[in-house]
Amino acid sequence: MTNIGEFVSTSKKLTQVRSSIRNANAFAYLLPTNDPFKNEYRAAVDERLAWLTGFDGSSGFGIVTLEKAAVFVDGRYTLQLQNQIDTTLFEPLPIEQRDAWVLSSIKAGDVVLFDPLLFSVSDYKNWQLRANQGGFTLMPTPVNLIDTVWADKPWVHNDSAFLHAIDYAGKTFLEKREGLIHFLQQHKADCLLIGNTESLNWLLNIRGYDLPYTPVSNMYGVFHKNGTIEVFCRLSNMSPEVRAAFGNEVYFHDISVCEAYLKAHIRGEVILVDPSRTPVALMSYVDCNDNVLSLVSDPCGLLRAIKNPTELRGFRQAHLRDGVALVQFLAWIAEEGKKGGVTEIDVADYLERCRSVQHLFHSLSFPTIAGAGANGAIVHYRATKETNMQVQPNQLLLIDSGAQYLDGTTDVTRTIAIGTPTAEQRDRFTRVLKGHIALAQAVFPYHTCGEQLDVLARQFLWQVGCDYNHGTGHGVGSFLNVHEGPQRIAKAGTRVPLQPGMILSNEPGYYKAGEYGIRIENLVVVVETMVESGEGQTLRMLAFETLTLAPIDVKLICVELLTYDEKDWLNRYHRYVYMHLAPHLDEQTRTWLQKATIVL
Repeated sequence: MTNIGEFVSTSKKLTQVRSSIRNANAFAYLLPTNDPFKNEYRAAVDERLAWLTGFDGSSGFGIVTLEKAAVFVDGRYTLQLQNQIDTTLFEPLPIEQRDAWVLSSIKAGDVVLFDPLLFSVSDYKNWQLRANQGGFTLMPTPVNLIDTVWADKPWVHNDSAFLHAIDYAGKTFLEKREGLIHFLQQHKADCLLIGNTESLNWLLNIRGYDLPYTPVSNMYGVFHKNGTIEVFCRLSNMSPEVRAAFGNEVYFHDISVCEAYLKAHIRGEVILVDPSRTPVALMSYVDCNDNVLSLVSDPCGLLRAIKNPTELRGFRQAHLRDGVALVQFLAWIAEEGKKGGVTEIDVADYLERCRSVQHLFHSLSFPTIAGAGANGAIVHYRATKETNMQVQPNQLLLIDSGAQYLDGTTDVTRTIAIGTPTAEQRDRFTRVLKGHIALAQAVFPYHTCGEQLDVLARQFLWQVGCDYNHGTGHGVGSFLNVHEGPQRIAKAGTRVPLQPGMILSNEPGYYKAGEYGIRIENLVVVVETMVESGEGQTLRMLAFETLTLAPIDVKLICVELLTYDEKDWLNRYHRYVYMHLAPHLDEQTRTWLQKATIVL
């Protein structure tokens, strides 16, 4: 986290916010982690919840009343939240308790403030239901309440956007827009209001530097049925080269005129809106002038989730280079870890250096998670100066990391034993591995959704009463957000069928609070496969092809718990890793990899 006001006490900040609430004749203020574009990774200028509370996870929700305050998170952030906030000022609570807390803390007749740019249409509707139930009133604020008291707010970066080359994107804007034109025709609509920055960057083949880890330029858009599009962005970030690339097909406007432009120019039209990704403020700009609004899922989401052949080729090439970097790192930590003295920050920095010299490297795809011992049990842990732990002998080290390359995005987790693991650690690791292999080997029919496959990864942990409190798999963008929908693999996943070309993670885990964490993560792509039925028919089915190239620590495996097929999968995977990476390694690292991929 960069410059979120560390030298101002949390107590003073909370007092200032309550003063602003009181001055607005209100009782409470709602503060999600969202920025105006609902980005997962936000610019420092948009880290409002982190500035106020100290919690800097990617997802959380704060509520401040004149009497008390709370921060709500899902299971990924339970331990992180307790470590980062002042619990004498904020209650750390699971997100499942938010409704009960609201109804017991906010009384009928109270006024509750919110920033309409930080709430999607769906968010607002859900909060309106809570307001109706509790008898309180939701009131939008003309400016963000935190911004009025955040005196040392960071500067907004003004780095220019750039064109994402067709050699990596695979399709031009003119080709991509055909799918949207057809979508509008199907819905008999005049235009599509796009509030999703990633969708617009994908559609236009534009990338930028507005966010850490996600290479996008923030923007809103209105796509018309004739194929032209109005884009609202920081106009100073759009170079003449970028604007000239689209001729008269794309019209760029400064985001400061978005409200006035939409109110003045969008009249009497049927407008499609994605309620989950469109700010309620943006929809309100067109919810007038006799327009008819129709709620749909953003069609760009599914279109960009299914990677084209150029993108898939890029992913495979990016994973080859990323695998070289990973093996260089793994060979280094295998030697240095047992010496002692290496810290979690050292681990993250060394791995980043290994990646940064690879061809087409752009940035990391998320902050590296390097959790030693107990820190590995914090699912989205990130080492700071205060928490930075030395990697000790006879300890587990969990490293979850990834990179943005111009031709693809990577995300991989490996858990390694520094020294000798315990019997319990080997048992839990092997059960996680068995679940990983079960999912990697799955063959399933068309129209299968991720939530139908989630049990495959958890079954062996369930056998001993264990589980993990996060999803098993998320979609991955192509030189975009490392976490991308609409597909996912989870207990409560989306009802989006998996299709060939979709890329997901396969990442079961196990976490013992205060002791260690385990996760094994590879990226996989959905592919079509032919299956012979027992009735003499050949059926078209789906399966996963593993993209990630990195050895799995055999020291942590209880071989006796693996079936013949599981050992065969692991041996074939390790042979595949060695065959592809060995030609690109120096002799010393190649020798290490040969030992790391030994046949079980």
